[in-house]
Amino acid sequence: MKKRTPSMTEASEKSTDPARASVHPDVVLDARLAIFHQRSRWLALADVHYGYEVARRAEGGLWPLWGMGAIEERLAGLLDDYAPETVILVGDVIDRGVVDREALAWLAGVRERCAALVLVAGNHDAGAIRREASFVETHETGDGFFFHHGHEGPSVPESCAVEVCGHWHPGVHLSDGAGLRLRLPCLVQEQSPDEPFARWVLPAFSPWAGNGKWAPRPGAARRQWVCGKNRVFELEPTDQI
Repeated sequence: MKKRTPSMTEASEKSTDPARASVHPDVVLDARLAIFHQRSRWLALADVHYGYEVARRAEGGLWPLWGMGAIEERLAGLLDDYAPETVILVGDVIDRGVVDREALAWLAGVRERCAALVLVAGNHDAGAIRREASFVETHETGDGFFFHHGHEGPSVPESCAVEVCGHWHPGVHLSDGAGLRLRLPCLVQEQSPDEPFARWVLPAFSPWAGNGKWAPRPGAARRQWVCGKNRVFELEPTDQI
């Protein structure tokens, strides 16, 4: 049976900038794969995997060396535009500890541009960077957001209104029914009827990340905000494929 073309809610219908969408009171999703809290002024992103291509080359792969530069440039643009007080990197900041020296220098530069840099530990964060940089297992803000990477299931505090993780690299697969297929990263928002808090899964910030089709938890209400090039749109629940 021919698939129906997904209907979409453009970010431009909710704001004047199609590259940003309001996804929660005071929180915007930027098409550059980060969320920003306008009142508390924190910027959060997950799964940077800094040095991914270097790690692959160390294993014998012929990977081009442009990923780290792209990460630095995209995050610098976000810092320019939002001037956050706090930057939260939600796990897998680096990839396998191959570029510790370069990663530490990059993180030092990020730290100079904000009042606080929070490094949440992910399953790929290993090596010298874990000894020389201060990582935390979880991070809770004063506005009800609770961050962890997502590879483990920490206890959620009672004060949590929104649990935020990464790790899963969520994405959507779109098809026009005539052979065109796209895979795009997305922010997933879920609310289970038996939980007092919402659960968000951030898109992967790494340019090398694959986007896995998200399987909703049984009974959970779900929203998916898709990040294209300079555009954010919401995929209607009835049309997710």
